[in-house]
Amino acid sequence: MSGSARATGTAATQRGWWLALAATVALALLSLASNVTTSAQLSGDADGLLTARWTVSKLLNAGVAWAGLPVLAGWLVRRPGPAAAAGVAAAVGALVVHYAVGTALGVFGPGIWTSNLPWFVVAAVTAGPLGLVGALARRRGPVGLLCRLVVPVGAVLEPVVTGSLAPSRFPTTAPDRVSDVVSGGVLVVVGAVAVVVRRARARSVLDDGAAA
Repeated sequence: MSGSARATGTAATQRGWWLALAATVALALLSLASNVTTSAQLSGDADGLLTARWTVSKLLNAGVAWAGLPVLAGWLVRRPGPAAAAGVAAAVGALVVHYAVGTALGVFGPGIWTSNLPWFVVAAVTAGPLGLVGALARRRGPVGLLCRLVVPVGAVLEPVVTGSLAPSRFPTTAPDRVSDVVSGGVLVVVGAVAVVVRRARARSVLDDGAAA
C-alpha cells in the first residue's frame, strides 16, 4: 500500500470514528428525550400525544436500533479490527450517555445503573461482533450481502418475536396498544423494503460483473 493510500485510509477511519461518536450521542439523547412525559399524558388528557410519543420511543428503544448502532459504527470505521472496537465503544457509550444525562436531569434515579447493568454486559459481549458485521457489510459477494441484511432482517423479526403486532394477552391502554402496532408495523415495512432493495442491488452488481 502506498503512503497516499495509507493516509487516505487513516483519514477515512478517523472520520468514521467521529461519525460513530455523533450517532452514539444522537441515539442516546433522542431515546432519552422520547421517554420524557407530561402530567397531561399521565392523567389521560393527551392520549394522542402519548400515543405518538410512545410510538417514537418504541422505535428509538427497539432492540434493532441499539443493535444497529454498533453495526453502523463498524461500517463507518471500515477496517475489521477498529470496527469491532468501535462497535463496543458505540454500544457501551450510548448506554453511558443515556443513563448519565437522564440521571443528571432527574429522569432516572441513582439505582438505574445497577438495575440496567445486564445491558452493559450484553453490549460488551455482542457489540464487537456487530461492529465486525458492519465492516464486512462493505464487501461484495455473499458475505457482504448477508452482513448488510442483518439489521433489516432484525427489524422484520423483532415485532414478530416480541408479539407487538399480535393481540395482547394482558390488559393495556389504547395508546400502548396503538403505539405497539404502529411501531411494529414501521419496523416490518422498513426492514422488508431494505431487504428487497439490498438484494436487488446485489443482484444488479452480479449481473454487471457477468456482463463485463
